[in-house]
Amino acid sequence: MHLIARILTGTRLKTAAQGLEHLPAQGPAIIAARHYHHLFDGLAFFASVERRFHIVVTLDWAQNRRTRFFMRMLNRLARWPMVLREEALASQPKDNRLFKSADLRRYHLAALRQSIELLKDNRLLVIFPEGFPNIDPVFTPKTHAQEFLPFKPGFAAIAESAERLLQRPVPIIPTGISYQSGSTWRAHVRFGAPLYRRDFRSRQEFIDAVAVRVRQLSGGLAGE
Repeated sequence: MHLIARILTGTRLKTAAQGLEHLPAQGPAIIAARHYHHLFDGLAFFASVERRFHIVVTLDWAQNRRTRFFMRMLNRLARWPMVLREEALASQPKDNRLFKSADLRRYHLAALRQSIELLKDNRLLVIFPEGFPNIDPVFTPKTHAQEFLPFKPGFAAIAESAERLLQRPVPIIPTGISYQSGSTWRAHVRFGAPLYRRDFRSRQEFIDAVAVRVRQLSGGLAGE
């Protein structure tokens, strides 16, 4: 995956990272990040993070069976959990639907189990809780560069389930991403101090706190 990332990056993207000291040198952790660019966000993490990590990815953007098959195989080899998004499925052409509504729950349960297993193996897990980037050639509900979507609860559910299994807290690393566009894009990745579910009264309060911190860390937004 690192080799593929280097090939895709080429001279298209330069990355600067801050707050790397907040990433644990070992042990499980979840990086909860802003999602701006459908491709560059992942490449920016490959350029910033030395530890092996796994990204929770969507598969509903696949336009044909060949692409779906290839991405399934690649994600399984990399141990990247795969999910489907209800909004994206609804946007698929009725005469060419690769996924059914019934697939949503099956994919989500499989991704939950795999994510917990990765944390059990002391891996880093990258999640984009908004679910959609600002820039996507296929589909996104975002309408402008500054828009943030409400954070979905999946990352909190994964952390809670992993903590019950591991009997220890799992740090959530809020992470901001912003860009300067041009012939070569420049990504700014900012890792914040970890947040823990145990320090909040409810799951929603925890989700909201992570979302606020990610927005703060994103600083100047792309295009500004």
